Amino acid sequence: MKFTAFRPEFLAQYPDFPAHMTQLAKFVYYRTYSRWLPELQRRETWKETVTRALTYNCLMAAESEENAQALFDNVFHLRQFISGRSLWIGGSFASESLVMANFNCAFTVMDNTKSFVELFYLLMVGTGVGFRILQRDVAKLPRFRRDIELENLPFAPLPAEQRVDPSSLYFESDDTATIVVGDSKEGWVQALQFYLDMHTRHDYRRVKRIRIDYNGVRPKGARLATFGGTASGYESLATMFAKIHRVLTTEDFAPAPEDGKLRPIHVLDICNIIGENVVVGGVRRTAETAIFSPEDDEVLEAKTNLTPDKFHRFMSNNSIFFEEKPSRERLRKIFHTLRYTGEPGFVNAAEGKRRRADFEGLNPCFEILLPRNSVCNLTTVNILAFVRDGRLQKDELLAAERLSARACLRMTCMPLELHDWNVTHWRDRLLGCSLTGWQDAMAALGYDRAQQIALLQELHAAIRAAAEEYAAELEVPVPLLVTAVKPEGTLSLVANGVSPGLHYSHSEYYIRRIRVNASDPLAKTAEALGWRVHPEVGQTEPNVRTKVIDFPCHSPVNRTKYDVGALEQLQTYYDFQKYYTEQNSSNTITVKDDEWDAVCDNVYEHWDEMLACSFLSLSDHSYELAPYESITKEEYETLRAGMRDFEPALLNRFEETTGNEGKEFEILDDRDECVAGVCPIK
Repeated sequence: MKFTAFRPEFLAQYPDFPAHMTQLAKFVYYRTYSRWLPELQRRETWKETVTRALTYNCLMAAESEENAQALFDNVFHLRQFISGRSLWIGGSFASESLVMANFNCAFTVMDNTKSFVELFYLLMVGTGVGFRILQRDVAKLPRFRRDIELENLPFAPLPAEQRVDPSSLYFESDDTATIVVGDSKEGWVQALQFYLDMHTRHDYRRVKRIRIDYNGVRPKGARLATFGGTASGYESLATMFAKIHRVLTTEDFAPAPEDGKLRPIHVLDICNIIGENVVVGGVRRTAETAIFSPEDDEVLEAKTNLTPDKFHRFMSNNSIFFEEKPSRERLRKIFHTLRYTGEPGFVNAAEGKRRRADFEGLNPCFEILLPRNSVCNLTTVNILAFVRDGRLQKDELLAAERLSARACLRMTCMPLELHDWNVTHWRDRLLGCSLTGWQDAMAALGYDRAQQIALLQELHAAIRAAAEEYAAELEVPVPLLVTAVKPEGTLSLVANGVSPGLHYSHSEYYIRRIRVNASDPLAKTAEALGWRVHPEVGQTEPNVRTKVIDFPCHSPVNRTKYDVGALEQLQTYYDFQKYYTEQNSSNTITVKDDEWDAVCDNVYEHWDEMLACSFLSLSDHSYELAPYESITKEEYETLRAGMRDFEPALLNRFEETTGNEGKEFEILDDRDECVAGVCPIK
């Protein structure tokens, strides 16, 4: 029978939350995925989120009721997940008009002005963006004028009924253009396009002055009905235009463009300033990665000796695009810098092109191989959830992988609102079927390397076969690539804190700390429940801005990230690349002080197997309120016993008494983003 909706009698079997969902999982779920229901004046329950998101997914293309119900059961019980972005927005009003908000991340090449505008749009709808700024890419940009003045007009907000959308452009005289900013994401994007046109188009050569009118932008704090949350106001947008103008017309950030031709450092600044506006203006973090030429010393040193005015450069992780194997000495220099600063990363473009001929770059977390104007499309299976009593329930696991492939393929059936991106989307039908809890599961099963490889091959074969079978059923192109491993940070917490992706757990018993805004009703709920909550280090009452909450965690491991050497971690990466992953396995290799030279030599010798990894110094030094802290079994049991169950009614009461009612707060923890195995985009 064809799926049309989840039947009431089917849904009636399920409570609001699965019985085994931990307090950590519930808290992170409420923080990240639960939408505000204005008609009920409360946030969703897990059951309601799963119903909304999976109804949306299963209606994207023909699916049987049996498969839809099996997928629901697995997601509800934390065995597998569709993308975090779709869990957040799928099935909401916003998902219909802002379709690309369903996708975690994307990639583009900065060789035309339209790329800046599309990057701005994607970041505003919550999609992370990888952007390439090779010298040959930037050379294709038009010349930018330096003889135009910019005037940000004083803000005098209009009443709601007088606000305009989209943005408009009019000329007060031959040499003065006024941009009236529209009150929407699309309006902001259009305003940026008008601004760039003034600098590059020949038919605007008479313009000497640009005035920007923000009066039609809703004031800061106004509720956003479509996307959720509250408006940021005009200030961050005005700052964005002012700083971009300084990039184009001054030497404040880098030596000025010569004869109007931008260099990659200018493009990096513009993209980062756009990202800074988005993250300052809203509650979602901005994920950006810049991919640059090996010989580009300006970009290589972009984060050296930064002054506060250049802090926008922290918005992106920056990686070198190697189209030829670097010398051993060059690689040593990179690893020396990586050891102490975490950058630059590097990409083996030859390996990318071996895996897909039209490879041009990657998304911010480096798991999806993309040409320009492409989005990531992700699903996850929690391997540990299929281990019971020390045995792998392989038939159930393989069935879940097939459901994962089908759910992922359905997401390629939705038309994207950006035409050029949709052409690529429908041509490639890319899938990113990922997994998490791998190391916990292997420890629970006691599998050796040969057994792990055999399982990886079975998982890959099941996904590839399911994707091809479903593509034939839907009469759409066979997906070009189907498997990847994403960082898995947030969803692994929702899955009761399993080891994220390929990474090892911190220890058998440990505290996982989550940071939240002190004004967030979630923080107030945690305190009212009597959970262990600290003020952020260096903050004291009554001026605490951030609260830190302790969650006890247990992992079924006999080896932790401190017990496993970097070379063994690299071998796991190579095994996944060979036996499971068609794209890339996003992975952070933790390196001890005495391992760096050996790691560099290993990567050099295995260059043809290495596409891209992150490398992070492993420190065994504890510090106050660290995100992870090892504890004893007794400490774990004591802390766990003292945690009352999460009470949604209590959260709802704080929503009402604070007047918050669904306002979102910035996600404060996991600031290391992809480097720590946590993608900052849902």
